[in-house]
Amino acid sequence: MLCKNNNLMTILEENNELKKMLFDGNFGLEKENVRVDKNGNLALTPHPTIFGLKEENPYIKTDFSESQIEMITPVSNSVDAVYNSLENLQNIVSDRIRDEYLWPNSNPPMLPAEEDIPIAVYQDPQSASRLYREHLAREYGKKIQLFSGIHYNFSFSDEFLEALRVELDCKSSLQAFKNQIYLKVAKFFMQNRWFLLYLTGASPLYLPDFLNSPAANEVSRETSDLALKNGISLRNSHVGYKNKASLHVNYESFEQYIASIQTWIDSGKIDSMRELYNPIRLKNSHTDQSLAGLAEAGVEYIEIRSLDLNPFDPNGITKEILHFTQLLLITGLLSDSEPFDKIHQEQSDLNEDRIAIDGLAKPNMYVEGAEISFDEAANKLLTSIEKVATLTQNGTLLHLIAEQRDIAQHPDKTIAAQILSNSAGYVPFHMQQAKTYLDESLQNAYKLIGYEDMELSTQIVLKSAVTKGLAIDILDRAENFFRLQKKDHVEYIKQATKTSRDSYISALIMENKVVTKEILAENGIAVPRGQDFSDIVAARNSFAKFADQAIVVKPKSTNFGLGISIFKDAYTKENFEEALKIAFSYDSSIIIETYIPGDEYRFLVIDGKIAGILKRVPANVTGDGVHTISELIDDKNLDPLRGTDHLKPLEKILKGPEETLMLSMQGYEMSDIPAKGQLVYLRENSNISTGGDSIDVTDKIHPYYQELAIKAAKVVDSNICGVDIIVSRETIPEGPHAIIELNFNPAIQIHSFPYQGENRRIGDIIIDFLFNIK
Repeated sequence: MLCKNNNLMTILEENNELKKMLFDGNFGLEKENVRVDKNGNLALTPHPTIFGLKEENPYIKTDFSESQIEMITPVSNSVDAVYNSLENLQNIVSDRIRDEYLWPNSNPPMLPAEEDIPIAVYQDPQSASRLYREHLAREYGKKIQLFSGIHYNFSFSDEFLEALRVELDCKSSLQAFKNQIYLKVAKFFMQNRWFLLYLTGASPLYLPDFLNSPAANEVSRETSDLALKNGISLRNSHVGYKNKASLHVNYESFEQYIASIQTWIDSGKIDSMRELYNPIRLKNSHTDQSLAGLAEAGVEYIEIRSLDLNPFDPNGITKEILHFTQLLLITGLLSDSEPFDKIHQEQSDLNEDRIAIDGLAKPNMYVEGAEISFDEAANKLLTSIEKVATLTQNGTLLHLIAEQRDIAQHPDKTIAAQILSNSAGYVPFHMQQAKTYLDESLQNAYKLIGYEDMELSTQIVLKSAVTKGLAIDILDRAENFFRLQKKDHVEYIKQATKTSRDSYISALIMENKVVTKEILAENGIAVPRGQDFSDIVAARNSFAKFADQAIVVKPKSTNFGLGISIFKDAYTKENFEEALKIAFSYDSSIIIETYIPGDEYRFLVIDGKIAGILKRVPANVTGDGVHTISELIDDKNLDPLRGTDHLKPLEKILKGPEETLMLSMQGYEMSDIPAKGQLVYLRENSNISTGGDSIDVTDKIHPYYQELAIKAAKVVDSNICGVDIIVSRETIPEGPHAIIELNFNPAIQIHSFPYQGENRRIGDIIIDFLFNIK
C-alpha cells in the first residue's frame, strides 16, 4: 500500500502538474540477435574486433554466446530517442558484419552440435561473466540460451515521483517510495503480461532439432519446420526461456520481495538474482547487480524481459509497442492493487502459457481469480488503459489503443499469425528478412538517426565512437561541438576534425592561403604563383596583367571551395570582374593565381599517414537532348546521397552566379538543352562541397604524391589535414604538379562515402588516432 490510501487516478485528474509529468520517464532497450552466415547457420566466428573488448563497450556486447550480439542503448528521456538509438545500433552492427546477418527471430537459426555452440569469450577465462555462462550451459544446456529478445527498461522521472510522494503525504524517503511504486507496477505487469505477449509474441515457428522433447500443440509443416498450431511464442512458453520450476516471489513489500528471492538462492534453485527468469525485474544500474546490492540501493528502474523479436521490423520492435508498453506500466501505477498470492501467481503463469501455446485460439483467462473469456479479459484491460490515455486527452495514444483492440478482436493480425501464414519456410523467410534489413542499414550507413541536423562528418565520427564504445556528450549541436570519453581519457572535438591534436596557429596558417603558399614554397613545395588583393579596384586594374594567362580567382581565407572561379581559356573583362565580385563577397582579401592544368586530388593526412585520396570531378550534368541544363541539375539532385550543408555524402548542384558564369564560359545558359551525351560542367573547381563527384583512388596514386601530401601537412604542423594537389598524371611523379590548398577542417564524408570507390572508414581512423587505439 502506498503512503495513504488515495485513488491515484483521481489525484491525477485533479492535479494538472502531476498529469503533465505522468509520461515523463527514462527509457532503455537491450536487443539480442544471433549472427548467422548467408545460409542461416549460426556464425561460429568471434565477436567482431571492431567493437573492442566486450567488457568495455557499453553499447555492443555479447549475451550468452560468442555468436550472440547484444545491443544496449544509452538511457533516453523519450520513446522516440531510445528507438533512434536502437536503430543506430542496428545499422552500425549490420554495417560491420558484412559477411554475416542478424537473425531477426527470437528462436534460433540452424545450430551446430550443442558442444560446438561457443560461449562468450572474455579476456579473463575465470571472469564472473564467463563462469556464470558456463553454469547456465551446465544447468539448462546451450541451445536454450540462444533464445533472443528485447529487454525494455523504464523508470518514471524522479521529479514526478517526488511530486507524487508529496501529494500523497508520504513520510518515507524518496527511495523507499520508489521501491513501493515499482513493486506495485511490477505486480500489475505480472498479472497482465499475457496481453502484451499476445501482441508481441513472434516465435511460433522453430526447427525440428531445437527442442529435446515436443512442445504442446506442436505440428509439422510442409516446409520442414515445426509450429505451435495456434501458438504465439515458444520462447515465453513452459518449454521456453524459463527456470526449471516456477519460482514465485512475494510482491507485498520490497523487503519481502528481496527475502523471497534470497530463499530461492539459498535453496540452490538459482545461482543469483540474474538467474531468476521472471518476465519483469526490479533493477538498479549503480550496483553489482547482486540481490544484496539491490536491497541496499533500492529500485532504480524496471526491466521487461518477455518481448520477442519482431521479424517484421528491422529493429525487432515497433515504436507503437514501446508507447503501448509505457501505457501499460502507467496503468499499473494508477490502478488499485489486486491480490497476488501463490494461487494468483499460478493463475498468472497459466495465462501466460495459454497465450504462448494457444493464443491464436483466444483461450480463457484468469482475471482476479475468475476464469473469463479472452475477449472479456482483453476488453477489461484495454478499458483501464484507455482511461489513462483519456486522462491526458492524447489522441495519438487513444488511436494506439484502438489498434491494439482491433488486434485483440482479430488474431490473424498478430505478429505470430503473420509469421505462420508465410509459406517460404522458417529459414528462407527469416533470411530474406535479414538480407532486406541489411540492405536498409547499408542505405542509411552515412547517417546517425536523431543527429541529422549535425554535419555529416560529425555524424560519421559519432558513429565510430559508438562502434568503439566511447561515451558521447553533445555540447553544442549547432556548432557540431562534442566530447568523447573512454575511461579517464577525454577529447573535445568540433566539426569532426578540429581537435586538440592541432594547434590554433596551424589552423590560422591554413586558413590564410597567402601564408600557406609562402610557407610551402619556402620548404621546396611547388605552389601556383599569384598575387593577393584587398581592394577590388586594384584587382580590377590587374586585368591586363593576367589577361593572357589561365588563372584562378579565390577568397584568401575560405574553406570548402566557396567563392572560387577558374578561367582555363580566354575570358572577358566582364568575366574577370564578375569573378572578383564573387570572391570579394566571401572575404575582404582575394588571390589571383596561375591556373595549374591537371586533375585535382584531395589527400587526407591523419597522424602523418595517408587516410584517403580522392579524385574530385567538378559539378556536371550529362545532356539527354530533351531537358534543359536547369532540369538536368534538378534531376541529378534527386540522388538520395545529395543534400545541403554537408548533411549528406554529396552536395546538391547549385544554380548560383558561379554556375551561371561557368556556363557562359562554355556558351550555355541554364535554359539550354545540351545534346545527348554532352558533358556540361557547372563548376571549374572540383570541390565536392560545390556539387562535385568524389572518386576514391587511394590505391592508385603514386607514392611520390602521397609523400608530398604528408610533407605539406608536416610543414604546417597539422595532424589532420586536407591537401589539395593538382596532378597531371596519376601514377608517375615526373609530371607537373602543385599544391593549391591546405584545409584545416577537411570534410571526411567524401572519403567515407565516395561517389565511386571504397569507404575508407575515416571516423574509425580519427577515433583510433585520438584515443591511441591500435
